[in-house]
Amino acid sequence: MTKNVEHALKELAEPVNIYINEPIAKRFVAVLKNTFITPNQVTYLSVLVGFASGYSFSQGSWASSLIGGLLLELTLILDCVDGQLARAKNMASYWGRLIDGIAGYFAYLAVIYGLISGYPDFRTPLIVIAVFTILRAISYDYCKQTFGMMVLKGFDGVQREIQNTFEKLQQTSSVVLTVYFYYMQVQQLIFRGKWKTLNQMQNQDAVVSTKLDLNQRQEYFNKVSSLLKIWRWNGIDFPLFLIAILGLLSMPGQSLNLLAMAITLQFLFTYLTHVYLSRNL
Repeated sequence: MTKNVEHALKELAEPVNIYINEPIAKRFVAVLKNTFITPNQVTYLSVLVGFASGYSFSQGSWASSLIGGLLLELTLILDCVDGQLARAKNMASYWGRLIDGIAGYFAYLAVIYGLISGYPDFRTPLIVIAVFTILRAISYDYCKQTFGMMVLKGFDGVQREIQNTFEKLQQTSSVVLTVYFYYMQVQQLIFRGKWKTLNQMQNQDAVVSTKLDLNQRQEYFNKVSSLLKIWRWNGIDFPLFLIAILGLLSMPGQSLNLLAMAITLQFLFTYLTHVYLSRNL
């Protein structure tokens, strides 16, 4: 069981991160861990680089596409750096993880907006790419929180996160936490057909989630292992990495139609497979 537990989240890690982005990020972290630079500062920098990438793509020339591709890949690497740096400096926090997730959406949407501005003839496939990239991000995060936490800790991570976020909102008003709460409700809606408002949460007792023992976690891992391998190809970084490659090759153009079709079919296949296989969970 120990080996399976240790590899539960690794099986969900995107291959593009395992083999490309994270090894490069480790080199950055080796330098930054002994400096005053914080993980949150790296997160903010990644957003700025993402905006710069979007601006470069918006120019619509071969040279600006090349620069946009380079900057987008740098954004993906920095997105790995902040998490690694937080662990290296022992600065991991709830707020840091929350900011990192939200910041990523701003950076990636800036890139898509820049591409639409630079390549208006391909507005439709770019909108499709934007929509399904966001759906992939939401779904991938949900799977990490449910599958990963169920195997590692024995409880549903999404349910626990919703409850924790609600309790924090009871103590202090926060726009960021409110957005995060409803972000998780979107996950619930997509995968469980459920939706709860903050008012509805106030009118119910706190949910006490059951916790799986070691044997139950092993059984659960055996059931979801195939889904882990499928979902690992449906994260947000893979399509963005492909866009970066297209930019480096100065080939956004017609290739965007093929990319839009590919990520759409891939996501729909994975989601329907998930729905079918999860009946046994």
